[in-house]
Order: sequence, then structure tokens, then C-alpha cells
Amino acid sequence: KEVAARLAQECALPEGWEKPQIAGNGFVNYRVRPIAVATAVDKLRQDPSLGICPTNHPETIVVDFSSPNIAKAMHVGHIRSTLLGDSLSRLLAKCGHRVIRINHLGDWGTQFGKLLLAYRSAGRPPLDPSRSIQQLEDFYKKGHEEAEADPKKMDLARAELAALQSGEPERLRDWQHFCEKSAEHFREIYQRLNVSFDLEKGESSYQAALAGVVKDLLTEGIAEISQGAVVVKNSEISEEPFLIRKSDGAFLYGTTDLAALQSRTRDLHAQRIIYVTDGRQQLHFRWLFDTAKRWGMQIPLEHVWFGTILGPDRKPLKSRDGTPIKLVDLLEEAKDRAKKILLEKRPDLTGTSLEAKAELLGIASLKYADQMPGRNLDYVFTWEKLLEIGR
Repeated sequence: KEVAARLAQECALPEGWEKPQIAGNGFVNYRVRPIAVATAVDKLRQDPSLGICPTNHPETIVVDFSSPNIAKAMHVGHIRSTLLGDSLSRLLAKCGHRVIRINHLGDWGTQFGKLLLAYRSAGRPPLDPSRSIQQLEDFYKKGHEEAEADPKKMDLARAELAALQSGEPERLRDWQHFCEKSAEHFREIYQRLNVSFDLEKGESSYQAALAGVVKDLLTEGIAEISQGAVVVKNSEISEEPFLIRKSDGAFLYGTTDLAALQSRTRDLHAQRIIYVTDGRQQLHFRWLFDTAKRWGMQIPLEHVWFGTILGPDRKPLKSRDGTPIKLVDLLEEAKDRAKKILLEKRPDLTGTSLEAKAELLGIASLKYADQMPGRNLDYVFTWEKLLEIGR
């Protein structure tokens, strides 16, 4: 405490700082006057580089983030990847790096067999632009329930998937329609969040390369055949192997990620790749990075992972009906609550001015509240805490 008192007494204060206070057993608490903060912020705003010195060694860096699934609404689980990936991209670009923002869309896989089954059974009806994502989710739910309950329907769903994968024109048109309607939904949310991408590329883009990836891994002795499947083994990571191709010939996420990595180094000339996903995928990325290194990929690969957003019950945040909260609903509620605060403080605001300021305040508060906790921590989301930031 004596040392703290000496520090407080003898250390010169920067301009605009208040006299420090001694607390507890030796804490020195400093307080900066609002005018000093405002002056420093204004000075930064006048500097195009915001006080950041550009790196002497700029790199081409791919940042892979957000990654929603086609035919599904974006939900609260996407918010952290989207915002964190956007922040990282902005910071790296400000440091002078060439940043390539990639949205790796989930646009391929077994779920499309079930979706096509229900959609085509309903006569391929036109999708209402105002609720197309909800319609697609309903079709998938119906197809999934029917396929799981009836082996014959499951066979039909597999046949639909096989027809799509073989390029049958009508199924391909339906799938492309699903992708277009989903893209409209995603764009609306990204525009509200002020998030953009340099490249939006789905898993389907890499399908032609998957057989070659498996062949390379087998030829180079990195992968092996086990019970009819192709796997990569490394007991230092896990006793369970990394599955590259199933015994029925189907490829997996790991195969697609390896093909994407190959494309990014070869076609985009990436010198570093950052993946922004939740912490549940840590094991997957350990396997991916280890396999890639053994395959000859020497560039730095980083998994920037984050914790889960929890509700007041300390379980993953969900809506009242137990489903994940849709991101568009979260943004709307943030705006509505911000509007109430504005009307309390600025009753003169009306019309488009009120709407614009409510949108700005609500989404800015949401962004700040999401990125304020430690990245690797789970955090409890409450509207009260978020709106304290907005007040």
C-alpha cells in the first residue's frame, strides 16, 4: 500500500487525468476525464490510419468466417463468428495485409435429399420472397421426419440426393433456387451488420476435387483404408481417426476443408489462413491442420475459436419454443429496445431519423456486447446488460 501511495504521489499525470485513488491493499485507480477521451478519439479520427503503423511484411491472409447453411435461417449461433471474423478482417487490413474474406457456405450434403423429397412431393411450389427461408425450413423438417419414420421415404430421399449429385437438370435448378433464396436472406442480415465478403463459395465448389484429395492422401501414405473407409490416424490427437471418406464412398467435411485449403493456397496464393468458428470444432481443426501439414501445406493455419452465448439458465441461448433464436429476430429486438431508449432521451426524434438511429444504436450495442467478453469464454446474454451499453 505504501508503494502504491508513492506511485500515486510521484508519477506525473497525463493531461486530462484525475488524481489517482488508492484502493484495497495496493491498487492505484486512475480516472480519465471525458474531455480527454473525446480529444484522443477526435485525434484518432483525423488520422486515416487510426494510429496504426502498417506492417513491413504484408501477407495475403484468408479469413474464413460466418459460414451459414443453405435453406436454413441464420441464428444467434452465427453472430459471434460473423462479428469476430469481420473485426479480425478489418484489423488485419488496417495493418496493411491483403485480406480475403471468405464465406464458406454449407450448400451440399445429405440434407438436400430430404429437402428435395418434400419440396417435390408438394409440387415444387413457388417460394414466397417474404418467407422463403421459413418455407425451406418447413420442407426440410417434413422431409426429415418422413424419411426417418419410413425406410421407403429414406430411400427416396437418397435417390433425390443421388440425382442432384449426378447433375440431373431439374433437381439442379431446384437446388440453385434454394441457394438464391438463401443468399437473399443472408445478404439482408450482412447489410444490417455492415459485414461484407470478397468470396462466397459453397462446399459444392470443391466436389470435383474430393476424389483427387483422397487419392493423394492414400498415395503419399498419409491416409489408409480401415474397414472400407479412408482415414488418417494420429494417436497424439485422438484415438478415433480422422474420417476422410466413408465406407459407402461419401466424402465428409474434412475432405471438403482439405480441398478448400488446397484451392486457397493454389488459386488465392494465401500465405496464412484463419478459421473463425466455435470451440466445439477444436478437435476437427487439430486434425485438419495436422493432415494439411503432412500433406505439404507449410503456411500458418489458425483456428480462432470462441465460446457459446448462454441464456439466463446458463444453457445455449434459445427462443421460448426451445429452438435457436433467429438472427433477424435478434436484430429486430435490439432495434426495438434501442428505439424505446431513444424516445425516452430524445422525444423529438420521429420517422426515418428515429428508425435510422435506433438501427445504429441497437446493432452497435449488440456488436459491442458480443465482443466485450473474453473470446474463449461462454457468456450469459441479457437484454438488460446489452442496453446498459446503449444508454
